[in-house]
Amino acid sequence: MIKKRINRIKLAITTKCNLNCDYCFVKKTNEYMDLTTAKNSIDLLLKSRGEDKLLSIYGGEPLLNFKLIKEMVPYAISQAKKLKKNLTTTVCTNAVLLEKKHLDFLEKHDIKLIISLVGGRSDQDKFRNLEKNEGTYEIISKKLPMIFEKIPRKNLGVGFCLFPSTVIRMEKNFKHLLKLGFNHMSFEIIQQYEEWSKEAQKKFISSFNKIIDFILINIQKENFIFLNPVNWEIKYQKISQSLRIECPFWYNLEVYPSGIMAFSPFLLNSPDKEKYIIGNVNSGFFGSFKKCKYNFKNHNCQMCQLNYSSDYPYADKKAEKVYGICRNLCLKASKKIKLNALSNNLFNHYIQRIEEEICF
Repeated sequence: MIKKRINRIKLAITTKCNLNCDYCFVKKTNEYMDLTTAKNSIDLLLKSRGEDKLLSIYGGEPLLNFKLIKEMVPYAISQAKKLKKNLTTTVCTNAVLLEKKHLDFLEKHDIKLIISLVGGRSDQDKFRNLEKNEGTYEIISKKLPMIFEKIPRKNLGVGFCLFPSTVIRMEKNFKHLLKLGFNHMSFEIIQQYEEWSKEAQKKFISSFNKIIDFILINIQKENFIFLNPVNWEIKYQKISQSLRIECPFWYNLEVYPSGIMAFSPFLLNSPDKEKYIIGNVNSGFFGSFKKCKYNFKNHNCQMCQLNYSSDYPYADKKAEKVYGICRNLCLKASKKIKLNALSNNLFNHYIQRIEEEICF
């Protein structure tokens, strides 16, 4: 048993991608993770303290290394069963390469599929495009019937990408994604691309509050729409914990194809990334991270996350502020839902759904 508690681990199984998005922070070095590195990452996750585990597979575009997914997932499932862990596995994709063979595998192994989208046709095609600036909306739209036929809605989500220039249409894009058939959303606040001005921040807050009101109204109609950060707060009090002292090993551990580990994909792609590498999954942790164990009273734990990223000169402070606003608004939304559940069975049923099956 590993002394650390690791609730989630993100594996970038390749840095290669089939898209040419201007805002992407991943350096396309065309690296691929091998099976040994994937298994060592899975072992690190499952042998750590705690029962509920989330294995997040992403890239680059992970479907470009689908062979590895087919090899690593059965291993993860068997190890989780052996170690009596509750494992949730997700694959985050741009969906352009998605085929029936992928969906068959995801369905067979109860893997949750997250599709990264911006919204309606104009915004999707502007920000998510192929090598020759060809838009992706039409390509993905044609795949949706096949996707919904194979993957149950409880296993299907959207990484809803938000830019300062699109928040004016945030509510419209959100409802467009609902009309496409999705009912599970995560907000992906894009950093280090466009400036999150005060006006964009105000529009984000206004649009977010309208979306929350829309979700609350729909709960009363028994039409359940789920926001991932709200789910995590209701089920695990993740936002509440992060407002105190949160160990970065709980949710922030990232592993890149070579096995190097860090607490942020942004830091792993910075020019001075070496100072942010905390170890290699194939050889262990470095320095003070070798034997550290979380203790909220310990000064090192209290300062760990702050010290780790404090000298990062490329941080997008305004985007981080929006992320903080988003967390606080999600915290308020979760409190509203819990309060309504005291007197309304539909809100209580909504919470039960989250606690039973929805958190990825």
